Parts: sequence; structure tokens; C-alpha cells
Amino acid sequence: MIAKEDNELVYEALHGSRSSFEVLIERYQNKIYGMILQMTNDSELAKDLTQDVFIKAYTSLGKFSFNYRFFSWLYRVAINETINKLKGRRHFESIDKALNIASEEDAQKGISEESLRLKTALLGLKDSYRSVILLKYYFGLSYEEIAEAMGMSTAKVKDRLYNARLTLRDKLIGTGFFGHDQ
Repeated sequence: MIAKEDNELVYEALHGSRSSFEVLIERYQNKIYGMILQMTNDSELAKDLTQDVFIKAYTSLGKFSFNYRFFSWLYRVAINETINKLKGRRHFESIDKALNIASEEDAQKGISEESLRLKTALLGLKDSYRSVILLKYYFGLSYEEIAEAMGMSTAKVKDRLYNARLTLRDKLIGTGFFGHDQ
């Protein structure tokens, strides 16, 4: 059986094929969940948001432009939904509490000290910086794919990624991540 291209599945879904959209869900749900989990550090929230993303994608499918790749459009929906949810939760939870919970859970899972410091530093970045770093280094997207997913120019992606790396480096230096090298 030959796997259908994303845009062909989108076209079929727009014309009433629920099974075509289900294929897209199966194809991308783990990646979307992983990205959201990296952004939120909350598995239950990531599960809920992943469902919300696919519901939103399905109801907004008519807005999809076939000039773009489906996965880039879907990542953009996921990023926007996650950032909106995090903004809404900010006044209810402090980032310090979230980081402490993450540290305790990760310590129980046997996560290395370096990984924990990196994760803590990533969680401490503002959403726009964390998103671009995750898309580049966790998902391995190109600058062009990130630009498409985030709805900005490639030059803006490069600039944001540069600033995000500088900020992340400074946070890591502050935690002693690099030892006595710096």
C-alpha cells in the first residue's frame, strides 16, 4: 500500500473523508504531543492540548493553504494553542513551582543532572524562544520549515534562534552547566 501525501489526505478530509483525517492524526499525534510536552512539562496538559490541536485543526481545515506543508501548518496550530494555554495559566501557577515539580519527577526517573539543568533552562525561556529551539533541535526542522510553522520569515527565525541560544547559554552558565570552562 502506498502512503498518501499529507495534502492529498487534507483534500479528502475537506471533502468528507474522516478516515483521511484519522491518518493525519496517527501520523502526527506523537510528534505534536512530544512538542507540547517539551513546551509545558506537563503530560496531562500535553494530552489535553494534543486533542485540542487536532480538534482545532479539523474545524479549521478549510483555512489550510495547499501552498504549505500540512505538518508546518499543524505545528503552528499546536504552538499557538500551547502558548495561549500557557498564557492563561500563568496567573495560576508559578514557573518556580513547575520547575521544582519537574526536578523531583525527573530525579525519580533517573534523569542526569545535566539533562535536568538543560530542561530547567529551557522551561525558563520565554515561549517564543523555547518554541524555536524545540522545533530546530528537538524536531530537526529547517529554518524554512520553522518559518512556515511559526508564520514568520526565515530571517526572523534565524534572528530569534540566535537570541534564544544566547539566552539559553546564559541560563546554563548561571547553573554551572559548563563546569569551569567558562
